[in-house]
Amino acid sequence: MIKLETSVPGPKSLRILKGLKEKNGGWSISYPLVFSGKGEGPYCEDIDGNVFLDFGSQIASNPLGYNHPELLETIRSYSNRFPIKYAGQDFAVREHLKMIEEITDIAPRGFDSAFLINSGAEAVENAMKICMRKRPGTKFGISMEKGWHGRTLGALSLTNSNYVHKKGYMRLPTVRLPYNEDAAEHLERLLRTEASPDEIGFVMVEHVQGEGGYNIAPKKMVEELRRVTHQNGIPYIADEVQCGVGRTGRWWAFEHYGITPDIFTSAKALQVAAVVAPHRMFPHEAGAISSTWGGGQIIDMALGIRTIEIIKKDKLLSHNARLGHYMLRYLNDMKGITGQRGLGLMLAFDLPTARLRDNLIAECTARGLLLLGCGTKTIRLVPPYVAAKEDADKAFALIEAALRRVSVRGFTHHGAICDFVHCGKHHT
Repeated sequence: MIKLETSVPGPKSLRILKGLKEKNGGWSISYPLVFSGKGEGPYCEDIDGNVFLDFGSQIASNPLGYNHPELLETIRSYSNRFPIKYAGQDFAVREHLKMIEEITDIAPRGFDSAFLINSGAEAVENAMKICMRKRPGTKFGISMEKGWHGRTLGALSLTNSNYVHKKGYMRLPTVRLPYNEDAAEHLERLLRTEASPDEIGFVMVEHVQGEGGYNIAPKKMVEELRRVTHQNGIPYIADEVQCGVGRTGRWWAFEHYGITPDIFTSAKALQVAAVVAPHRMFPHEAGAISSTWGGGQIIDMALGIRTIEIIKKDKLLSHNARLGHYMLRYLNDMKGITGQRGLGLMLAFDLPTARLRDNLIAECTARGLLLLGCGTKTIRLVPPYVAAKEDADKAFALIEAALRRVSVRGFTHHGAICDFVHCGKHHT
């Protein structure tokens, strides 16, 4: 249960946060607290003894919550071994094969191969490379408006989120389609007037957009876009980095649309990252794609394997669908918000302004509920798969109370929290 012993951030957290702000060259935090490693289920504790309800799930990368007993058991099983990290593309470990077998087992029929890598952005990079290797005439790739695919230069070229992420960096040639039912028509027009199919390396789609606003792709958009890409032999890449591994109530978000991509990426909840496709899609030349640590991070792979096994054993796909349906019904009845949407445990709503959104996140944090923003004025709800209806009710009660407070004319936050998140003195 939520327990607040100090203000947020507490004094111990504050010292570390100040040091990180001064010394971390990539400074950026979502929460003004320092995690202690303690916690259970959807609840986590900071180093000041404050206990929070986490409905951000480490940006969807912590699907089973904190200190899941079976995951702790997995970690303990490796406690007397060293090294636990190998140069996995060159030196084999058994977990590498087991991880590939587990992920291809939950992939569509025919997806019999995977390449393991370190992060979602690297999975996107390698999916692009795999497609381009097959298509030597590639002139550009295609992504969607408001898409987010990562921060490495290729993935960033496809990303269409915030200019600060791209300012001053080189970009690969990219064309964008609207994230609506006109997407296929735009692609067909492009094929008539600008490019032949063999000049298009791929089309990449998030079927539920992440950073861009938790936007859910219209069914017609996906069906028609897949039809056009299939007819023209253009590879269709599904970016499942945030929405995959069961979060939407199915293993993969694209399954909600009755389509099969040519290749898809996974990371976050998987604990490692992967590019998954039929074996024929991958380059046959050794070294065409590779990675020092890909397939060699033993504990990460072991945790990913066990995560898949737990989702299957505990029937968490159906749980995510049921709880997500309950939460969406609750959101639809909530006053003062708009744009309620969701697929499984990937839910969101909008507020009138970004300022109000940021203030609500800060106020909820101060009350013991961790939320994340996305888009321009959106809050996303990303609870762990182990969350229960009672946890959702508690989160909604806190959101409603916080919304009433921050909606008062002239509201502003005060205190150290304002030095680390967008609130208070920044929004008068």
